[in-house]
Amino acid sequence: MIGLRPLSFALIASVAAACSLPAYATGNCANGKALYNKTNASNLIACSNSNCHGSGVDKNNILKAQNNPALIDQALDGPPGDPAMSGIRSALALTMSDLDDIALWIFYAPACPVFAPDLRAVPATATFGATTVGSTSSSIPITITNAGSASATAIGFSNSNGTEFVVSGNTCTGASVAVGATCGFSVAFKPSAAGSRGGTLSLAYNSKALLLSTSGTGSPVASPGQLSMSTSIVFDSQPVGTPSAINSVTITNTGGTAVTVSSVNSSNPSEFAVASSTCATVNAGANCSVSLSFKPGAPGSRTGSVSVVSTGTGSPQSISVNGTGTSGSSNPTVTVVEYRNSEFDHYFITPVAAEISLLDAHAPPFQAWSRTGLSFNGYVNATAPATSVAICRFFNSTFAPKSSHFYAPHGLGCEATSGSFPDWKLEDDRLFNSTLPDANGACPAGTVTVYRLYNAGMGGAPNHRYVTMPVVRDQMLASGWILEGNMPGLAFMCSPP
Repeated sequence: MIGLRPLSFALIASVAAACSLPAYATGNCANGKALYNKTNASNLIACSNSNCHGSGVDKNNILKAQNNPALIDQALDGPPGDPAMSGIRSALALTMSDLDDIALWIFYAPACPVFAPDLRAVPATATFGATTVGSTSSSIPITITNAGSASATAIGFSNSNGTEFVVSGNTCTGASVAVGATCGFSVAFKPSAAGSRGGTLSLAYNSKALLLSTSGTGSPVASPGQLSMSTSIVFDSQPVGTPSAINSVTITNTGGTAVTVSSVNSSNPSEFAVASSTCATVNAGANCSVSLSFKPGAPGSRTGSVSVVSTGTGSPQSISVNGTGTSGSSNPTVTVVEYRNSEFDHYFITPVAAEISLLDAHAPPFQAWSRTGLSFNGYVNATAPATSVAICRFFNSTFAPKSSHFYAPHGLGCEATSGSFPDWKLEDDRLFNSTLPDANGACPAGTVTVYRLYNAGMGGAPNHRYVTMPVVRDQMLASGWILEGNMPGLAFMCSPP
């Protein structure tokens, strides 16, 4: 008939067997139920009469009409339909749409199905890891899918803790989501306090609600970096013009974040020198050290300060330094200054003022030489104590383009080098004086141990380095240099303080 939706008997049979809503069942089941049971003054017989098909929809072949409005239409018209039914159509004013509804009710009897949306979230909860208070975590995307049998309409959205669980990209609010379709949003965590934090996201739709819990832990903000150090250093009395032993200051980061030290400077570097510093980036709980020395320029009380500039709280910080200069010694000393050639990676030491001036000027051919910042003392040869010996200096240019110097004390290498190694030319047999260690390599009390290290010919030419600081000695050993000296102390010579 015109306007009827075509239905195949095979398809009807498969749907009835599955007992599920067929894709083609588009009628109004509730209306079909009402029409199936309807009577009026013109027609007192309903399809549900017990002598017809019954209210249970199970008599007189009625099940053949499941989703089969064409069969109902034929039965109403007759023949071959039942003449008793011929007046039902006109009396009840049944339309073709009504026949669709009746056929659908017969399919679902004894109860019409309930069609409703069912929103589901993936993931079902938004759980965040520990996040620093005030910072924002990465977002978690949430996908909302309608797994029900009807559209979800006019979706409402609420967030019980929008300050800490921040929603963005929300396509659900106010939307209608068809069966099988999706909407979504993202959630990020920005804790405002330490500890467990939580909230609830709510999507209201069609008299229902989908609730999603949000949770995370706020981590306390780390305390700022703070350097802790001594505020005052007092040196022992020291003869004028002679440097003291190194005094190290330990600096500790007692804060919660790393501190960057940009500079360590002395207000009086000629008397209170910063010999070295290991302070650069000091992590929380870690420490570094600054080495200072005192070389009074005049008798009496001498003062200064060391400034430590950093990113830590309270920067710049100051260390006061104090010492007393005493009148000159009967055995004056000279400073033996160390230089390094950046092209050869060779070291050279000298107490000679003229050489120091040329090297510091960096004029050719000395442009590659620079101070290392290290030095030690030697006695002036003419007034040196009788217990000291003169140090010889040799030069060798047979390793062109490199050259090298070698230093040895009289009685312990100077004469042997001259007699056995003619390519080493003696430049000075009394460069300065120094005390020698004992047979066990130990220096006398009140003197400073000088270590001699050999590069083992690395780079194609021999070279020796003379240092007083164990940390520098160990650095050279770690880079492949060899320590030379009397066992077990391994001191090469002993310089005056």
